[in-house]
Amino acid sequence: MSESGRPAARPGGARTVRALLTDPALPVAALGIAAIAAVLYAPILTWAITGGLAGYSLSGSV
Repeated sequence: MSESGRPAARPGGARTVRALLTDPALPVAALGIAAIAAVLYAPILTWAITGGLAGYSLSGSV
């Protein structure tokens, strides 16, 4: 027991799993990779977005 009266944390327990699931390293790495990919494919993405907006406006949805 710890000073607070709670059981002492055991290594490899639920706290370790919770810490791994809430660690921001994986989402930050994924966003970094996505940002780099977006920079590399910027011209293609620009034309894709422009084409999508043009198609939306020409379809009578506006």
